[in-house]
Amino acid sequence: MSEPGTRQDLGVPSGRDGSAEPLSLGIDVGSTTVKVVLLSPDGSLLASRYVRAAGRPRETVLTTARALLEPFSGASVESLGLSGSGGGPVAEILGGLHVNELVAQTRAVGVYHPEARTVIEIGGQDSKLLSVRYREGDGSMVLEDFAMNALCAAGTGSFLDQQAERLGIDIDGEFERIALSSETPARVAGRCTVFAKSDMIHLQQEGTPLSDILAGLCLALARNFITVIGKAKPFVEPILFQGGVAHNRAVVRAFEEVLGLEVGSLVVLRHHDFMAAIGSALVARDQPHGKGRAFAGLDALEAALRSGFSEAGLPPLRTPRAPACHPPSITPRGTSPTRVYVGVDVGSVSTNAVVIDDDDRLLARSYLPTAGKPLEAVRKALGAVGGEVGDDVEVLAAGVTGSGRYLTGHYLGADSVRNEITAQARAAVALDPDVDTVFEIGGQDSKFIRIDHGVVVDFAMNNACAAGTGSFLEEQADRLGIRIRGDFARIALTAPAPASLGERCTVFMESDLIHHQQRGASVEDLTAGLAYSIVENYLNRVVNGRPIGRKISFQGGVASNDAVVAAFEAVTERPVTVPADHDVTGAIGAAMLAREERSPDGATRFRGFDLSDRRYSAESFLCRACPNLCEVKRVAIENEPPVFYGARCDRFEEAGRGRKALDDVPDLFAERMDALLGGWEDPGDRTPDRVRVGIPRTLIFYELFPWWHAFFRHLDMDIVLSAETNAPIVARTQQRAAAETCFPVKLVFGHVLQLLERDVDYVFLPSILDRERPAPGQRHSHYCPLIPAAGRMVPAHVDVEVAGARTIQFPLHMSEPQARRRELGVLARSLGVPTSRALVAAEEGDAAQAAFEAWLKTRGRQVIDSLGDRPSAVLVGRPYNTCDEGACHDLPRKLRRMGVLPIPVDFLRGCDVDISDVHRDMFWHNGQSILGAGRTIAADPRLQAIYVTNFHCGPDAFLLTYFRQMMGGRPFLELEMDDHTAEAGIVTRCEAFFDSLRSVAPEAA
Repeated sequence: MSEPGTRQDLGVPSGRDGSAEPLSLGIDVGSTTVKVVLLSPDGSLLASRYVRAAGRPRETVLTTARALLEPFSGASVESLGLSGSGGGPVAEILGGLHVNELVAQTRAVGVYHPEARTVIEIGGQDSKLLSVRYREGDGSMVLEDFAMNALCAAGTGSFLDQQAERLGIDIDGEFERIALSSETPARVAGRCTVFAKSDMIHLQQEGTPLSDILAGLCLALARNFITVIGKAKPFVEPILFQGGVAHNRAVVRAFEEVLGLEVGSLVVLRHHDFMAAIGSALVARDQPHGKGRAFAGLDALEAALRSGFSEAGLPPLRTPRAPACHPPSITPRGTSPTRVYVGVDVGSVSTNAVVIDDDDRLLARSYLPTAGKPLEAVRKALGAVGGEVGDDVEVLAAGVTGSGRYLTGHYLGADSVRNEITAQARAAVALDPDVDTVFEIGGQDSKFIRIDHGVVVDFAMNNACAAGTGSFLEEQADRLGIRIRGDFARIALTAPAPASLGERCTVFMESDLIHHQQRGASVEDLTAGLAYSIVENYLNRVVNGRPIGRKISFQGGVASNDAVVAAFEAVTERPVTVPADHDVTGAIGAAMLAREERSPDGATRFRGFDLSDRRYSAESFLCRACPNLCEVKRVAIENEPPVFYGARCDRFEEAGRGRKALDDVPDLFAERMDALLGGWEDPGDRTPDRVRVGIPRTLIFYELFPWWHAFFRHLDMDIVLSAETNAPIVARTQQRAAAETCFPVKLVFGHVLQLLERDVDYVFLPSILDRERPAPGQRHSHYCPLIPAAGRMVPAHVDVEVAGARTIQFPLHMSEPQARRRELGVLARSLGVPTSRALVAAEEGDAAQAAFEAWLKTRGRQVIDSLGDRPSAVLVGRPYNTCDEGACHDLPRKLRRMGVLPIPVDFLRGCDVDISDVHRDMFWHNGQSILGAGRTIAADPRLQAIYVTNFHCGPDAFLLTYFRQMMGGRPFLELEMDDHTAEAGIVTRCEAFFDSLRSVAPEAA
């Protein structure tokens, strides 16, 4: 961290105490903290205070400003400047001048570090990038350009605060120390705090060292800032790093690494976290006399706080109709040895263990925080229940569930490893045979299960969003300074008018919470509003219109919160039952399933309750055997072969593990790729006198490559393809993508950058607007506008010519012969070939494309005709998000390892199906294919649907509704994917989906 020089030092001038001259007060009311400064007439810093607001910004302003001014009681405050998200409302009360944060930052930088050209400012919930220049003429600092985060707090201090809170780590010291010790930082998504959580959970369950996870979080924040806020803007040195996050040296190091700076070159000022407050004081001081409102004194704020806050709210919460049974229902044991079964549920937030007997009686239970160390948590939980049951039991089987079930199962010797949906449903039916609906809300995941006569008939899980989970409540309660256990429900149930906070994502909710806080809402009303909010999020995002029965069982750790139970009853207008052991129902279900799946010979693999001698170690490394650059986790358990996780291939896995299923299930996606490539071979190094055309392996490549392959082959040009989507391409995408689009569209950036290393003459980026023919009964067949726009977005932010290449950009209407002929003429001129030759090449392309599509139809018919009893799933979506292994996280391979046959959606020829009775003008080409596939799947009980969508996909926002209608009530699995790496959630959802199908109709699964 750079030591500030003379001009940077904001120290107190010698011999001045500010007692005689008028002073300037500056207050920055941020989303999480309040900063107050007092300046002397010459701008020197006399005093400063930095205090976390804990959900009470106005009270914090009052107490902090009074404490700061107390030593200067003999001086007068002549001017007051306020900035920050809460500065405006407070300025209305106190008087003074409300100063825009960008203006305040620029003013302070101009006074104390005019050499700066770039300013990175990261606070609790806001991030800013300023491009500044010192104007020698009048000695002022000019703000040339700026960017700020929107409503998302991903690239802010809250991003780190939330993750540190999850891990039980002190953000103000311990976090930095641990992160700086990392040598191989893990890859963590940084675009969204919720995606980051998913990655962290996945890494924890695989045994990734905590230091690598924390260092990965710092790098994720830096990449997110540069990608989402920077949007390819230049970071010109000298670069200042300001705001509260600049205290964290691990983040400073991450920014220097991502920006490619020398260590120590990022300037962190001595009082970097007070710059907005200092700037606002300076701007207010410099105002001409009579401008703005006079400082009314702090008593005005005290009076406003006493007057209270009123706003129409939601109905008050009432104590649940049927009081929740929170005490554990431990059943005393007899005197003789008891046959028992062990269940363990390893979740993202908690790890639970239970012991039950043949009559489903609970003999022992343990509920512990996972704290980022799943194996340690399992060891403690088993030790706790083992100590409770003693030696007079005989363990016949052990089962595990939860996001960490595979590593945990290997560690403790599980006889059964099952997904959470199946385990929760099994426990619910055992506790109440008449139950028809299960609400299950845990720390990171939430689930909805519909049961008919004891059988799961439908289920849903949250995608990557934590809005309807326990983490949502815990993070917001922490912002309010409330203990989630005990205080939350008590406070919420006393609220006279709960705040209407809506159903927003956990990060966006912070904005709403802050808005109500800044207006003076009471903690009671905010707390009750959060109880309502988690219910609305759960019902709208997870249940999502599915029918809710009359007999509801509320399970999971959040069910212990009476305020949430009351909110569920108020919104659903149904009684909600909370089982006595609601927080360990997953473990109970796992134990029951283990009993039912016992080995015929009665032997168990369970290694006992005492695992203190079962030592293990975990490390991660980067496999460089191929361009995928997988981050592989190696977990070594003493006296056993190591277990590897994270590789996309079987290179590190023990012989035979999962390979039989891969060998037995045909790889239809590999067949499709071979047919798509049509014999294409990489040309290798440049051949003299041959033109090299680079085509990104993204978007329309997965549909139209046969056309362009034949076209350029006829023109006798070499085609160079970018590599398949891999880790380096994703990393480049995250650093250079300049627009917030869906992941497949952003991937074009990474693929183009990879192509520029292949010595190509042209980068082929056409704007394909539509296809040659719509589906029966439809009038149009267009692509999503972002697909043709990608060819324009990338060159605007990537200098292709620096690499010695040119871009080929032109619009192409495949459906309009005259327009296509004209547009191909434009292409011919770009390539320097006669138009007549290009038109003949286009005819070659038409023939090759027709042959490919005929193969799809023929091979698809063969597959459907030969399905038999094999579990099969159509991956419904666009070819660029289902056939790109990197974009869909190897979903086809994961399904094949489960024994499920994954089928490409275009094997069903959905574009040949008439859907006009449902949608008379389905504008999108892929929308026609998706809805047509839905109609085909609904009519064939042998087929199941897995709908693959992407975060930020606009068309899917409404296509999913129509697809659900096409499915006619049949369940299907929806998977939302992005550039996160939390593959455990994908596997869990797939396993739960097929488990539920087997329980309904074994022959269909």
